[in-house]
Amino acid sequence: MTYRGVVSNGVIVLEGGQPAEGAIVEVTPVDESAARARNVADHPAIGIWKDRTDLPEEAVEASKALRQRLMRRADE
Repeated sequence: MTYRGVVSNGVIVLEGGQPAEGAIVEVTPVDESAARARNVADHPAIGIWKDRTDLPEEAVEASKALRQRLMRRADE
């Protein structure tokens, strides 16, 4: 699990949930400029379906087709 927080007066104030008391944690500062520059289009999963020819072009129809295949029984 990943916790986010901000350093305030030398103390890390976590947002949301807290790790269990006595948990060993590792703190890694976030490069703010890199975090801001991150683009959704750079995600490695974007475009993995572009060369598929077995799915409809429309995203909703492709999603329905995949869901139907997933819900089939193995012996069908």
